[in-house]
Amino acid sequence: MKYPIAELLDIPKLQTILDSLYEVSGIPSAIIDLEGKILTGSGWQDICTRFHRGNPATEKFCIESDQKITSGLQDLQRHVQITCPMGLTDTATPLIIEGEHLANIFTGQLFLQPPDRGRFQLQAQQYGFEEASYLLAMDRVPVISQDKLDQNLSFIANLTELLALQGLTQLRSLEVQECLRESEERVQQIITSAQEGIIVYDCGLRFQVWNRYMEQLSGHSAGDVIGKLPQEVFPMLEHSGVVERLRRVLAGDGVTSDEVELRLPGSGRTIWHSDTLAPLKNASGEIVGVIATVRDITERKQTEEQLRQALKMESVGRLAGGVAHDFNNMLTVIMGQTQLAQMKIAPGHPLWQPLEQIGTAAQRSSQITRQLLAFSRKEIIEPRPVDLNQLITEAQKTLLRLIEENITLHCLPGADLWPVKMDPSQVDQVLVNLAVNARDAMPNGGVLSIHTDNVHLSQKSCQYLHDAVPGDYVQLVVSDTGVGMGAEVLEHLFEPFYTTKGVGKGTGLGLATVYGIVRQNGGFINVYSEVGHGTSFKIFLPRTSGDAPTGTQRRCADVRIGSGTVLLVEDNDMVRRVTRSYLEELGYHVIVADTPRGGIDICNDRQNKIDLVLTDVIMPGMSGNEMVHEIKAHFPEVKVLFMSGYTADLVARSGVVEEGMHFIQKPFDISTLSVKIEDTFLCDD
Repeated sequence: MKYPIAELLDIPKLQTILDSLYEVSGIPSAIIDLEGKILTGSGWQDICTRFHRGNPATEKFCIESDQKITSGLQDLQRHVQITCPMGLTDTATPLIIEGEHLANIFTGQLFLQPPDRGRFQLQAQQYGFEEASYLLAMDRVPVISQDKLDQNLSFIANLTELLALQGLTQLRSLEVQECLRESEERVQQIITSAQEGIIVYDCGLRFQVWNRYMEQLSGHSAGDVIGKLPQEVFPMLEHSGVVERLRRVLAGDGVTSDEVELRLPGSGRTIWHSDTLAPLKNASGEIVGVIATVRDITERKQTEEQLRQALKMESVGRLAGGVAHDFNNMLTVIMGQTQLAQMKIAPGHPLWQPLEQIGTAAQRSSQITRQLLAFSRKEIIEPRPVDLNQLITEAQKTLLRLIEENITLHCLPGADLWPVKMDPSQVDQVLVNLAVNARDAMPNGGVLSIHTDNVHLSQKSCQYLHDAVPGDYVQLVVSDTGVGMGAEVLEHLFEPFYTTKGVGKGTGLGLATVYGIVRQNGGFINVYSEVGHGTSFKIFLPRTSGDAPTGTQRRCADVRIGSGTVLLVEDNDMVRRVTRSYLEELGYHVIVADTPRGGIDICNDRQNKIDLVLTDVIMPGMSGNEMVHEIKAHFPEVKVLFMSGYTADLVARSGVVEEGMHFIQKPFDISTLSVKIEDTFLCDD
């Protein structure tokens, strides 16, 4: 049995009972377990222990008695009675609990008849016992009749039955206690190892259980909170309504769940947690506390916020795509007619300034549309290997015109800069938007710094950079010494239409455009700022294997006069008219068609030798690309320039972008159109 008999029986109480039995009957007794440990002893006799077992000659009689008693007990006899050659009698009664022999109750030593004193004197002389002491020990041995011994044994038998019942009861109690202890240990292990917080409150709403998950989540150990009210340790639980919900559950309102945002004291860290509060009931069904399970959902909330941000950007992108076509067509007409009108008058004419303002407003409107398309990644771009240092050098004049005179521009180009693959116009957009942002952050002047460098990002370094992946990058850093930004502003910095500027001073698209361009080109951007200590935008663009072209890139600033016949296919009447006027001003002979089928018929007329087809991409009935395929089947040498006011995804579906054909995005001015046409004529198909 796993429990010793001393744990199953009340040994001190048994000692008292057997002492009383000895006083009444004069019969010695002892309880000894199977390992020989004496549990109780009453009227102990020492004639054997002091004398007989101390002499090898007489000890053999004691050993024979022990063997007979042991043999009888092993046979589970109710009583075993042994009388040695000297007349000393011992009895043993097995103590059995739940079928297991655990101890023996010994009765004796005693004489059933008065001893022969002379015989004991002779034995003292024979074996060298000190006679007086030996005879005194003999005289102390009680003389009991067999009948009286039998009565005593009957009492012992009843006592063993009672002890067996008591032992069994205690055994069951110990087993229950052990099961409860094991159950508590298992529950504690479950609570400790649970991958969610487990809290138990008592009827006074004081913490009773605070598991390891909660320690890690809150930064407070169980010792910090046990026995305390939640609002004493975490005041924000009162403000967020958690304490009130606990009171309602304790009052019987039932189970409640919620998601709560909390700012932890000490660290200042903000977390989101979901909790479920349920009543804790006793066996009678009374509510005696509250059980709370808590889970950290901060990461999930961040993911949801990122998804909402992505959906917001996608919604704005769809809005941009929906209005871009019609808006770009109208801007093409406004910009075109303004330019054409200015070409008919001198700069001093009274209408020159109003026309200039109309053109500027149209140009600004086209930039806003382009920003919408850029951050939503729906702008038509022509990425190619470029040298950022070269593009920054070319952009410096423009940047100096944008910033105030009290702002100093420092450009620090990195040595042997790697090329990046990007549309040069997008680099201009990034630089202009960041420069304008820096200018507005330095109303009293300061320093705007632009520098580049080659960097290699390892797996370890990427852990500290948002959206980063390992690899080689060209780093573009744009820094200012302005007013800086706090954490709340930084959190929303790249959201479309988010601005801290006053009404009419910002669209909220500048930084969203930068973010969209950088991500569109496979890069990422990190911002470092502190109120009163300026801001630094660090842009990482992936290194490309191609070589950047040397020399200054040609800009669309001058009108290129050309010659030849251009077939203009455009379904919008106003756009068709202004584009035709552009082409004629550039020196081209123009034939127009308002449908793709009309354009095919014109080309099939052998009297018309077409040098260039300038066509809209998306038109009713047939796309510009389908029309071009049919024309080129008969006239493969004809040059083609596509134009569109639609977004990139719609244009791409027509096959124009994938095939790498020449393309011009509406709205465009006469100088841009002239350069695009010249590029188309110079290119070998």
